[in-house]
Amino acid sequence: MNYYYDIILNWNENEAYEFYEWNDTDYLELIKKIPLIRIKHKIFLDLVSNKIKVSPEFLNMIQDKTLISGKNLINNITYAALLTDNKNVIAIEFDKEGNSISYSKLLIDDELNVLESTFNLKEYNLEYEILNKLPLNSNIRQENEAKKVISLEINNLYQKKDLSKLKYLYYEFKKEKSDDASYIYETLNQELNNNFSEDILKLYYIIKLSYHNV
Repeated sequence: MNYYYDIILNWNENEAYEFYEWNDTDYLELIKKIPLIRIKHKIFLDLVSNKIKVSPEFLNMIQDKTLISGKNLINNITYAALLTDNKNVIAIEFDKEGNSISYSKLLIDDELNVLESTFNLKEYNLEYEILNKLPLNSNIRQENEAKKVISLEINNLYQKKDLSKLKYLYYEFKKEKSDDASYIYETLNQELNNNFSEDILKLYYIIKLSYHNV
């Protein structure tokens, strides 16, 4: 069994966020030791695109081999591994049935260091079953967060009949005035269905700043 040591992971249930999408509020884990397994490129593509179920033999091989560092103690993740096709790397955690349950990509330096260490690794013939497709998300994480915050804000303002703030947000976004709350509400919601833009990002920051200044 080959291992990699001292990396930071950011586990997520349905998507492995790129390192530049990690947020300050994410729960990061310092991994002291984790199995490192080289697989074929085709298998790697299946792993990052689908929920899978691996064999009991594979689970037994990696069981209790991943160690995480906590305050004054070392714990373990029962079933986890770094998997690589010698071009890409992903960390996957599995449940006791062998189902993939969470994913993490690596910080760029960690990924480069892992890839340097995999050239001489023998490919492991991973046996697995594809269960279902992972959700395809074409937007980066910050875009989704920005749209969610805007949507929650305008819905809240509309329900509270806070016309003054709705008018303010609408003017900052469209650079035009309106006194029709329903029109403002519908227009802003429609804009959120369009492609992400600097105007949407600006509106997001205006909303965030309005709460910081309270």
